[in-house]
Amino acid sequence: MFSSCGHRPRTIQKLALGADKEGKLTAVRHHTDTETSFVGDHTEPCGNITKMLYACPNVEIKHQIARINASTPTPMRGPGETSGTYALEAALDELAVKAGIDPLEFRIINHADKHPQSDKPWSSKHLIECYQRAADAFGWQNRDPRPGSMREGDELIGWGMATATYP
Repeated sequence: MFSSCGHRPRTIQKLALGADKEGKLTAVRHHTDTETSFVGDHTEPCGNITKMLYACPNVEIKHQIARINASTPTPMRGPGETSGTYALEAALDELAVKAGIDPLEFRIINHADKHPQSDKPWSSKHLIECYQRAADAFGWQNRDPRPGSMREGDELIGWGMATATYP
């Protein structure tokens, strides 16, 4: 199945983020190396969400594709934006911790009130409301934010958050 029906291509994603002292993003760089076949043109679009999810004045997205002797990749269990968004959200969590800002608050600070590239208003967007409803439902304010600090018996319990979207 995995050789005749397509597969998610390997990616190497490199992200660099910069923020000011208040936690406002100042720069985002998302470079992706990925693969395709000699006969196909599939590109794993890892940076597509990065360029529009958060407000940031300096954004650089690059995709570099290597042609390899394999079948042409296809979306597998989700579009290519999925793996790119995961990489972005993990990097944002790391930056939030370094900045000493709650990861949820960090995302609210960097919420894009309009499309960052086109400057057009969204037709609808309820992301901050979604964040708040989820935080209330999960009791986000009651968690211990220190990594490795929450346990149930011998098991570590981790609470994190991430945004997921599709263009």
